[in-house]
Amino acid sequence: MYYAVKTERANTQKYIDSMNRGMRGKIVSYQELLNSTDCEKVTFMGVLRGTNLVYNWAKQNKKDFYYIDRPYWGESRGTPYWMRCVKNEHVKTFVEDRPDDRYKKYYKGDPIKPYHKNGKYVLVVPPSHSMALHFGAPNWLEDTLKILKASTDRELIVREKPYNPKSFIDEQGRMLPGPSENKQPERPFEWDQVHAVVTFNSSITIKALHNGVPCFSNFENPCGSICESDFSKIETPVYKDREPVFYSLAYGQFTQEEFRNGWALSILDGR
Repeated sequence: MYYAVKTERANTQKYIDSMNRGMRGKIVSYQELLNSTDCEKVTFMGVLRGTNLVYNWAKQNKKDFYYIDRPYWGESRGTPYWMRCVKNEHVKTFVEDRPDDRYKKYYKGDPIKPYHKNGKYVLVVPPSHSMALHFGAPNWLEDTLKILKASTDRELIVREKPYNPKSFIDEQGRMLPGPSENKQPERPFEWDQVHAVVTFNSSITIKALHNGVPCFSNFENPCGSICESDFSKIETPVYKDREPVFYSLAYGQFTQEEFRNGWALSILDGR
């Protein structure tokens, strides 16, 4: 049986409804899914309000799951309602050999800029409270800054996620969002001044690499295959081809209609 877990939020339930239509499954609560005995595949969105339990349950029981979250790029709150979806992962960490058609058709930004090597500071982007809690990385920022300070004399600028609720685990084991802590307002960066981006799993790597900035990441990241994972090598970043990764990611996010008509599921299942 294929299941789709409710989001418990009216403005995001439409993505689950669309994916469920393509899967021809059954929409259930997270409690119903955890108590099921006939689940073959499950789709859900995010790791809040019980879906953190679904994520861990699917991993532990080796069930195929389709994880939905905000897109790598594009608009999720308006037509055509882009969302990323990856099978059995939090983000798409592998690179498929895909054509450039979807990337060139739907990505409306500036051309990919050549790498530059004249940046002045290191941009450090820690995991959100929710990601740090879910993936067990409460000390990531402290540990990372310690490594970087021992490895470079460049200025280190920390950028917290602007909307960053301090999540907590309730008595049922659900992760719930607490109050938001806006430690730093969102602002545009002068990418030509950034030597490198260092992050946990943030998709800021996509924007940075697009703007010619090399990246470091030591956890599941959509650009992990072209990032350096050893933060002590901050002065010697890697400069790898970005196009294959971007083309692959374009086949890892879908419109609401692509969820609904089953095309997204066929791509995710490799059919």
